[in-house]
Amino acid sequence: MADTGVANRLVLDDDSVLENLHAVQEDSGFAPEPALASSNFTIEMETGTGKTYVYLRTVYELNQLYGFTKFIVVVPSVAIKEGVLTSLGMLKEHFGSLYGNPPMQYFQYDGTNPSRVRSFATSSGIEIMVVTVAAINKTSNTMHKPVEALDDERPIDLIAATKPIVIVDEPQSVYGDDGNPRRKKGAGRVAIEKFDPLAVLRYSATHPKFDKGNLVYRLDAIAAYEKQLVKQIEVDSLVTESSGTSPYVQLKSVKRTAGRFSARIEVDAEQGGKIVRKVVTVRDDDNLQFITGRDLYKDLTVSGLSVSPDWIRFHEVAEELSPGESIGAEVGLGERARQMIAQTIRQHLRKEKEFAFSGLPIKVLSLFFVDSVAKYREYDADGVAQPGEYARIFEEEYAKVSREAEFSTILPEQPADVVARNAHQGYFSIDRNKKSGAEKLVDTAENTAAGRQQAEFAYEQIMKDKVGLTTPGTPIRFIFSHSALQEGWDNPNVFQVCVLRNMGSERWRRQSIGRGLRLAVDGNGSRIRGFGVNRLTVIANESFEEFAEQLQHELAEDLGIEFGKVTIDGFARLTFKDPDQDGKVVPVGNDSAQKLFASLVAGGYVDRAGAVQESLRKAITEDSESLKALVKDVVETDVAQIALLGLLKRLAKPIEIKKASERVVVPVVRERLESPEFEALWSRIRHRTEYRLRVDEDDLRETLIDKLRQMEPVRKRKGEWQTSRVERIDQSGLTADVASIRRADVTYADSEDLPDILSVLADRTQLTRATIASVLTESGTLPQFRDNPQAYVDRVSNLLNETKAQFLVNGLTYDLVADDRPDDDRWYPLTLLEQADLQGYVGNGGNIVVNSDGEATDFSAKSPYTHVVSDSQVESVFALELLRRADVKSFVKLPSNFTVPTPFGKYNPDWAVTVETPDGGRHIVFETKGTTNTALLGGFQEPKTIAGRLHFSTVADRLGYVDLKYAVGVDMDDLEGAVQDLAADAR
Repeated sequence: MADTGVANRLVLDDDSVLENLHAVQEDSGFAPEPALASSNFTIEMETGTGKTYVYLRTVYELNQLYGFTKFIVVVPSVAIKEGVLTSLGMLKEHFGSLYGNPPMQYFQYDGTNPSRVRSFATSSGIEIMVVTVAAINKTSNTMHKPVEALDDERPIDLIAATKPIVIVDEPQSVYGDDGNPRRKKGAGRVAIEKFDPLAVLRYSATHPKFDKGNLVYRLDAIAAYEKQLVKQIEVDSLVTESSGTSPYVQLKSVKRTAGRFSARIEVDAEQGGKIVRKVVTVRDDDNLQFITGRDLYKDLTVSGLSVSPDWIRFHEVAEELSPGESIGAEVGLGERARQMIAQTIRQHLRKEKEFAFSGLPIKVLSLFFVDSVAKYREYDADGVAQPGEYARIFEEEYAKVSREAEFSTILPEQPADVVARNAHQGYFSIDRNKKSGAEKLVDTAENTAAGRQQAEFAYEQIMKDKVGLTTPGTPIRFIFSHSALQEGWDNPNVFQVCVLRNMGSERWRRQSIGRGLRLAVDGNGSRIRGFGVNRLTVIANESFEEFAEQLQHELAEDLGIEFGKVTIDGFARLTFKDPDQDGKVVPVGNDSAQKLFASLVAGGYVDRAGAVQESLRKAITEDSESLKALVKDVVETDVAQIALLGLLKRLAKPIEIKKASERVVVPVVRERLESPEFEALWSRIRHRTEYRLRVDEDDLRETLIDKLRQMEPVRKRKGEWQTSRVERIDQSGLTADVASIRRADVTYADSEDLPDILSVLADRTQLTRATIASVLTESGTLPQFRDNPQAYVDRVSNLLNETKAQFLVNGLTYDLVADDRPDDDRWYPLTLLEQADLQGYVGNGGNIVVNSDGEATDFSAKSPYTHVVSDSQVESVFALELLRRADVKSFVKLPSNFTVPTPFGKYNPDWAVTVETPDGGRHIVFETKGTTNTALLGGFQEPKTIAGRLHFSTVADRLGYVDLKYAVGVDMDDLEGAVQDLAADAR
């Protein structure tokens, strides 16, 4: 008993507390603290896993075990405060039954009731004070001022005398700092220290960066997902098709690092011969033509970047782009919002139908995050509330979607428009007129007393009716809000989260999905478990790839880990069922984790930073016994070994980054270059030619028209909702599969914005505008252009080029370069091989042909190059066969600067080979393909091989080389066939 009341009292010394802490940390697999630096203890719990329940029950546990009675819960916002007070009211009877009904009182401190602190200090029962950090973090707060009702004492002094245990909910928001001891303490941290607490228990999923000491428990996002303690996440993304008529750019975010600005933008880029929508990073003065590989972007150059606020500016565009804004979007913001709202309603009704069919009495809720109140609620000149844009869209789309055939079994008795009006509600801050009592929804922040009061009015509605919202049959099923629900409100029965606001510059993914991660409850309040029921669908305003990448980035930042990297902490946290402890789930532990990490480093499987080495990927691929033995030496239990090997397998995903140490420069072998065998080969293939074309334009035009008439019709542009389901979150990252694809009836904003098709096709085909115009109109296919401009242009240009190529081949002839021309014009000099800059990579994914030991194969016995730089597996196999065959006397993989002119671009043959036969040497120019049927080859591959055949046959005929032949094949059998054909021709 203190002079001013009943205080908490600790009888353990620091050494005993440290010993107990070590025991807890060892049992949980954490690295032990070297010393007890403070009495602040860290508890990591992922959003939606029952954090509030845990720390309130901890109050009763500490009271029962140690007799502690004074507790303060400090929260960052009114929302969380209301949530805690609601939980205290709901759980009081439950906790009482578990702990013998000890006397317990709770109250909220808000500056208007400082006298309540007296009973807090003097009571002998459990006392819980709930307070926002805003109410205590300033000297102007009543907490720090003398109060007449307290005999002119300051509330803070009465509280400090009780040595309270302080529970900090979301310390990263409460403290006002990142925990770095070198920097000034935040106001919230200073205020809590003035309570002179016996201990501080800190609960959060995302603790301050430098303040995670004395860790006693961890249930992070990875563990929560693995244990199915939260809902499974799936992401619905609207996938649309570009018209190809104008450059598309959307700003995602801007950041400043080391004084340099960079922006993440989404563009349509050329990738592997296709147009792919992807996110790229740009800086000042970057021209997007070079970033995307498309001429369409040549007039877009970055001229300025800014943070706070974020924007990007282009020289050629007057307006700045803010995050979420775009240039050339094929779907307008209004249309995208309508599609997202309709899809949310559709997913909501599907979930209701699913539960109705299975007989589960679960109320389904959907949550919309919007930019501002005005999007949901508008007010006329007289202050009368009117539906905002999103509210109108919701009611219109609800009426449409609910009439779709798949929902016929759950149609309500009331008309759809009536149901729609009653089904949604907006929860925003409320401006309540003191005179009239009229209420108005407003955008506000909680950094002023007026703002906190306005927010509290909203929370009174939604927090105090939290149970009502989960009761089956109650009308409200769709909730609209914005920052008011950013943290502190999460209803267990939110199954759909629709993010209509921009997610680019703020860390909103974890916050938004966190609002719906709690496991669902039925009408009786009983928790329902398992991913079968608990599936949270996020209707995102970005692609799944972008959503997943940024969510993974946020997780990595919050958890302090690097996905795809081996860490001691990652091993230590891995759990398994120990058969020696009756199947108890236990962690691998810090000691075993350190031993395993050291063994992996010593074995060359990872480097000291934990980066996976190629030896680990190879060991995983080959199911290496030595790797298994290494793991077995560290942990004896079979299930633990399986768990660790499984984690290593996921972490050892192959990556495309090449090592500089594996780059090989390929030198020329002078002795082989000057050998009689190679000189004989080179003397046959060195001759240059010129080609001529004879084309009847009328025949060409008629052929092109006929081909277009036979063309498969171009389908109309479509939209798709792609649902990607996250199957696993672990140290290797997010793993997801596309669960479903559904057609969306999208209205395209650029449907009337058609490009100059004659210019585009003339550029792609080198045909005249007059020829193209005639072909398009007479073929009757031009109306398809409006349905899908990009697809039509792609298909027509490919068909025109293929048809033109085949037509040109028929009129193609070659002649040797005239004798009166200089030598360099008449043939390829031997120095061409020396000038070639040949280099490649060995190792995984390398292009240097290697032997069975993984070392670069030496070809110098037969080739003027020591190594072969291969373009494909077919070439690699063929090169090794050439080396092994005794009758192959000389060969060369022709460098890229050895080319044959063709109407379809320069052609670089693959090989020149000399094969010894009883009749003498045979010289074969050989093209390795995956098939001998050149008609199956795409693009200009077939016409180029035809041109190559004409070139070398012209050389052979004009110069009398009966031992020279060109051939296309797959392997050595095809090469032998070419040799036999030469022998037959000679006879």
